[in-house]
Amino acid sequence: MPDYFVRPCDVLFFRGNKSFHFGEWYSEGIFPPYPSTFQGFVRTKILFDKDLIDALGNAPKAEEEVGNDTELKVDITGPYLMDNKINTFYFKTPADILKRKCEDTYYYSVLGFLKEDNILEGDLEFNLSCPDFPPGKLDNLYPPDLISLDELLKYRTSLEDIPVSEKNIVVTEDRAGIGLDFEKIKAKNNRGVQEGRFYVTPYNRPKSNIGFYFNVSKDIKNGTLKLGSESHLVYVQDIKSNNLLEGKLKASRTKLIEGILKTKTFRLILLQPGVFKNGWFPFDYTVNGKKLIVKSHNIEFELLFAFNGAPVKISGYSYAKNTTSLRQGDVKLKSTINAVPAGAVYLFKIINGSENDIKTFVEDFDNKKILYEHYSTMGFNHTILGIGPG
Repeated sequence: MPDYFVRPCDVLFFRGNKSFHFGEWYSEGIFPPYPSTFQGFVRTKILFDKDLIDALGNAPKAEEEVGNDTELKVDITGPYLMDNKINTFYFKTPADILKRKCEDTYYYSVLGFLKEDNILEGDLEFNLSCPDFPPGKLDNLYPPDLISLDELLKYRTSLEDIPVSEKNIVVTEDRAGIGLDFEKIKAKNNRGVQEGRFYVTPYNRPKSNIGFYFNVSKDIKNGTLKLGSESHLVYVQDIKSNNLLEGKLKASRTKLIEGILKTKTFRLILLQPGVFKNGWFPFDYTVNGKKLIVKSHNIEFELLFAFNGAPVKISGYSYAKNTTSLRQGDVKLKSTINAVPAGAVYLFKIINGSENDIKTFVEDFDNKKILYEHYSTMGFNHTILGIGPG
């Protein structure tokens, strides 16, 4: 599957799924965009490349080429922020790392100091083990929002403290907007602005060499296209590689497997939001004696703890409701769903399983997407694994 880099030519804004009205003066967006937004961009680029969109914006053969709301005929991984000069990636920082003290510059996984006999009981049908949180207010101990690939590799192959630096790869620029009175405009009134309809929108300007990496199952031509809520220009170019991200993660996989075999525990980390059959949880499971048990790939493992966070709202462009036209004014959206946020971390303890079965499990879930309906082909459910505590 070929790799591509999207280089922005201007600021970008991706609208969230929260309703915005003029009683609010500040409109918040999502950055980087969710796969549900980005897949529409990729599929539209494929249609343009094949001359399947006419001058009026109609695409009657769109479903035949790129699928519909429930079946995608293209498999996408990404998007991820990338510096294409040094070929490094940036991800949502895993939710289990914190500083021990405000003045520290290193971060550690609180799951590395989890005590299984320190039981956390609640109103769930199963119990969890309680992590060893640092003292004080956690608000002062959170890491930067983004983690680089090099930092992520250290995080997943070791439970030692790691440095996580501020990235400063994207600059926020506030832009003022005004509301228009379309009735006045239709009446050819020179004053088409509604009084009091003023708001501010934070646009994102990626710094030099920063753009979006993605991997896709179909070839895409180099060229320009519009991206984001304000349809700003970007340039799509191939990276001359096949699955660059997999190559970098594969280099640490042997060490990862050795660590999991030694500790008999592992962390599952979401690189993108997760949309799963069982809501917040990525596997089918049973509850036995107040323990949540999973059986997969001939191994059996128990959930010890999970950092999920509040769900994020996912919607997107509807191909079913836009059967012929891609014009902006005709766009309709899919129903909103809840997803587990990127950066969520699950900690498991392996109860039963041979060495070969554990290796197979790692190969099938490290840098893979957990299959569920059409969401995984969009780019959701992308996971990597990390070593757990011994």
